[in-house]
Parts: sequence; C-alpha cells; structure tokens
Amino acid sequence: MTLREAAIEVLRAGGPKHYRALAEEILARGLASSSSRTPAASLHAMIAVDLKRKGSKSAFVRIRPGVFGLRALHALAASPDRSPEELSPGADGTVSVEQKRDETERRVRTPLFPTYAEVRQLLRIWPGRPRKQVTGLQAALAELRGTPQNTVDWTEPDQWISERLKDKDRELAEAIWASSGKAVNPRHTYGHWLLVQKYELVREDDGGVLRLTERGRDFLDHEGGDAEAFLDEQEGVAKLLAMVADRGPTRASGLVEEWTEYLARHSAFGSDSTIRDTLRRRLNNLLDRRLIARQGAFYSITDAGLEYLKRVGTGEALGGDEQQQLWTLVKKQQTAVRESLRELLLDMEPFAFEHLIKRLLEEMDYRNVQVTTRSADGGVDVVADIELGITSVREVVQAKRHKRTIQRKDLDALRGSLYRFNAVRGTIIATAPFSKGTSEAAFATGAAPITLIDGDKLIDLLIEHGIGVKKNKIEVLSVDADAFADLEPEA
Repeated sequence: MTLREAAIEVLRAGGPKHYRALAEEILARGLASSSSRTPAASLHAMIAVDLKRKGSKSAFVRIRPGVFGLRALHALAASPDRSPEELSPGADGTVSVEQKRDETERRVRTPLFPTYAEVRQLLRIWPGRPRKQVTGLQAALAELRGTPQNTVDWTEPDQWISERLKDKDRELAEAIWASSGKAVNPRHTYGHWLLVQKYELVREDDGGVLRLTERGRDFLDHEGGDAEAFLDEQEGVAKLLAMVADRGPTRASGLVEEWTEYLARHSAFGSDSTIRDTLRRRLNNLLDRRLIARQGAFYSITDAGLEYLKRVGTGEALGGDEQQQLWTLVKKQQTAVRESLRELLLDMEPFAFEHLIKRLLEEMDYRNVQVTTRSADGGVDVVADIELGITSVREVVQAKRHKRTIQRKDLDALRGSLYRFNAVRGTIIATAPFSKGTSEAAFATGAAPITLIDGDKLIDLLIEHGIGVKKNKIEVLSVDADAFADLEPEA
C-alpha cells in the first residue's frame, strides 16, 4: 500500500487518530513503507494536501488539529455547521464554490471574537433559558443608544441596566453581570453569542430552551481541551499562535502581512480595518489564556503556548515535531540573549550608556540628538527633537543604569528640568523597574507627560532596531499544501 491507502485502512478499522499515532501504526503493521526520515510529518503533509485539493470529496476529514478520520464515518464530528448531506446541488443542478469548500477548511468566521473565559461565564448562564430570551436581549441591546443630552456610560452596567432595560431583558442582563462577578458586560456579548451558535456549543431543544451540547460541555469543563482546540483551528487562533512563535518578539504590525494572506485563503474578511480587528481580538484571546505574553508593544509565545502547540499542533504548520523543536530552541536562545544584554547594560560605563541611548533615539527617528555635559545637567542626559504630526517638539531623556527601582522623586526632578531645555515632555530610560508611584505620576492630569521605559522594554527596543544584537537569518522550510492544491484546476 501507499501511505495514503494504509492510512485509510487504519482509520477505517480504528477510528480517528493523531497523524503521529497513525504513522506509527502503519509502519508497525508493515502496511506501507516510507523513505522519509520523518514519516509522520510526511503523512501529515500528504493528508493536508489531499484535503486542500479535494475539499469535501477527500476521503479524510480533520476532526481537530492533527487528528484525522474518514469522511464517510466522522464528517459530522468535524463539521461546525452542516453535514456533507446538506451540500446538495441547487435548483440549477450546480454546487456553489462555497459548498464545494470543505467545511473544516473554512477559517476566521466570527467577528467580535471574544475571550474564552467570558464565553465560559455565559455558558453557565444561557443554558436552561429560552433561546428567544437570549436573542431578545441581544435585539434590545442593539436598539439602545445614548444622546448628547442623555449620555450613557456603557462601562457601568450597574447604572444603565436598571435604567434602560425591563422585565426579562433586565433580569438576564443582571444575571450575566452578577453571575460573572462583573467580568462580562452584557452590552458586549454579541460576539460571544455568534461563536456559541456558529459552533453549536448550545442547541435549542424541542421546547425552545437552550441546552449545552457535548462540544459545549467539553469546552466548559476542559480548558485547552478538544473543543477549545477545535475552535482555535477553525478561527485561526492556532495559526496566529504559530505565527507569534515564528516571529516573536514582534509587534502586531509585524503579523499583519501574513495574517492578511491567511485570511485571503480561508476567510471572507477582507477590509483593512476588519483584518486588523480580527488580529487584535485573537491576540487578546491568546493573552487572556497566557499562551502569549506582551511586553510593551511586543508579543512573544510563552512556555505554556509552546506546550499547547506541541500538544494540539495546527493544520497550517506542517513542519511536524522539528518545527516544535525549533520554536523551543529559538525561545530558549532569545531568553539567553536578553539576559546577556541585561548584564552588558548594567556593566556599561554611565557615559557610554548615555551614548547608547543617543544612538537608539536616532534609530527611532529622533532629530538633533545630543548628550548633555556631565555637570549641571539637572538630571537630563540626552536632549532631542521628535516630530509629532506636523509639529516638532523638544524632549529630554534621563538614562538610569542601575538595579535600584526608580522612585517618584526621579520623575519629579526630570519634570522640573523641562523648562531649562524648552522641552514639553520627557522620558526616563532605565535598566530597572519603576515604582508604582512613579508609574501613576507619569501622566498625571495637568502635568507634562513623562514616558517610562524599563529594562525589558529597553531590551525590546534595542533588539527591534538591531543595536547590540545581530539578527541571523536561518531559512526554515515547511510544506505549502495550498501550492499543491492550486495545481488541480490546471491539471
């Protein structure tokens, strides 16, 4: 048998399997042989290409990331919306392009994508209630508007629920707000409802009452479980996590190009604002689950994120175990480099550190950057101009190279020196953290703004602008299933 034929044989007899277990069984039983050093990765790529090329006509179906079954036996378990039987020809005898597309290959269909923690809160409230009550509240909320004469602070449900809602709408809104520990604002639950409906986490019974489905129960009870992994795959969250693993630390803007290309293949979303919104909301989802971390404007994958990818994988990342190992090694190497940079910064002579800050500011498009003289600088180490819109403003910078936490008095001293340099704003760049009082006073109302950059953010900026580090590029290859699928129409 070929690997493909052997895979069908094993799946027919034993049910859905992860591609690694599937490859192991094929080879152990001698059903097929492979010259590949990584037969599991080869089998994964082969099945992915088959799904891309044939869509709903493929013998395979993806049950969840990395797990495949036979379409004839398990299509219902994989399809979030419709069974293959519903993909019937129209009145003219044709099947639309949308129908031809494999349901399990469609991605990123839920706007206003929520965090899973909030969805779980709602799955403890919605089931057991009539569907009409939930949709009725959504309709009532959509009609609510404030006016210039009668403004509404939608961030304060304790006020507007009692003032704006009545009867069952009010009761449900209060239940959502109170039962979630005031974590879920009823005003902003439309995206949650769309997600729950799209993937049938709840279903209406014969009496019109919402009930948890098997998938909904799994989602509610098992964080990081099969249902959650299924949603991640369908909504592009797993793909985005893999992108952060590949590129991190990275700004959100560094992910836009690849995310746009991904949506062009798998989603109907196309406008620039929608693309950025879908990206932002899914990054927030990953942040809330601690699968990625954000330091300033930079996102990076966490150890928990790497473990999650290793466990569930993603249908878009066909690099197999080797790809997982690379992500782990890269993260370990990045951590080592950051610690080395931190030690080097602390070991620098103070005046050299100030010149390092001067170079960084120049790379960040500051103009007329000057290091002040060592005496009588009033706590100001660097002076520069920055363009803000159509206006050029003077900014003063204090560079503090030590381990001591930066206190409020340091900020007050810098703010008090602004007039001496005709500056309107200031920045403290330090290798140390800032005290709570310092952070709170940085943008005090009526006072000149002072930007605070601690050691972690400073290292981020040095890496971003290539100062003190060399960025070595290593080409990493992965299988592009779409390229093989695109050849089918030409053939």
